[in-house]
Amino acid sequence: MKYRDLELDITKKQLTISGVEIELTGKEYLIMELLMRNPEKVYSKSNIYESLWNQEYLGDDNAVKTHISNLRNKLKTINPEIDYVETVWGLGYRLYKV
Repeated sequence: MKYRDLELDITKKQLTISGVEIELTGKEYLIMELLMRNPEKVYSKSNIYESLWNQEYLGDDNAVKTHISNLRNKLKTINPEIDYVETVWGLGYRLYKV
C-alpha cells in the first residue's frame, strides 16, 4: 500500500518512507495498516483500540494516544517536512489529506 512517500509492505510487515525503513512496534504497524487501508476514513480511539487489542474499549485512551504519538515521532524523524497522521478534533485519527 502506498500513501504519499510511505510504502507499507503487508507481506514483510514493513513501513518505509522514501525507501528508508522505519522500525515499528507491532501496534504501531497495525495502526499504520489500518489508516492506510482507508486513508480518508476517520478512526475513533475506540475503533483503533477494539481493532488492535480485540477487546472492548472502556474509555482508557492512553494506549492509543501513546502509540499514535510514538508513531508520529518515528515518521517525523525520517521526514520532518510532512505530517502523516491527523487528529480530527473530537472524532479520532486519519491520514492527512493530500
